[in-house]
Amino acid sequence: MNYEITNEGLVNAVAKLPLLEELEISYLISNLNLEAIGHSCPMLKTLKLNCLDHCDTWFRCDDVDALAIAESMPELRQLQILASRVTNTGLKAILDNCPHLEHLDLRQCLNINLSEGDTEKRCLERIKDFRRPNDSTADCSFHVAFNEIDSDDDLSNI
Repeated sequence: MNYEITNEGLVNAVAKLPLLEELEISYLISNLNLEAIGHSCPMLKTLKLNCLDHCDTWFRCDDVDALAIAESMPELRQLQILASRVTNTGLKAILDNCPHLEHLDLRQCLNINLSEGDTEKRCLERIKDFRRPNDSTADCSFHVAFNEIDSDDDLSNI
């Protein structure tokens, strides 16, 4: 995929692919309309949202995006959101509304607190392959600049 694609271009492209089952976005797209993508692709089973180290402003999925995923992608089996601003609120919405989810990768989603409430328990009971926020990114299939993110960093201002 070309890293210069716009949100509108991506939404228009996936609207022509209603049977699409897998989508990986590894480049910065500002104001990504995940709800439109979800409604255009009701068969979507895998969604991967990642960032690259050469982007000046990283794509940062947040709770608004997590809620869009939860509300428009109920058939998801695999979700990967790397280095995002998603919090427990967004994670709870995804767990509540994506009943088929088996693989969840939240590496470097440092605003998620698994020890809060029953968050970690819910993930471990439901998710077969669960990657925690502080798990290693050494096996990522693309080069990311996670070494610049410290687990003590406050991502709310990014």
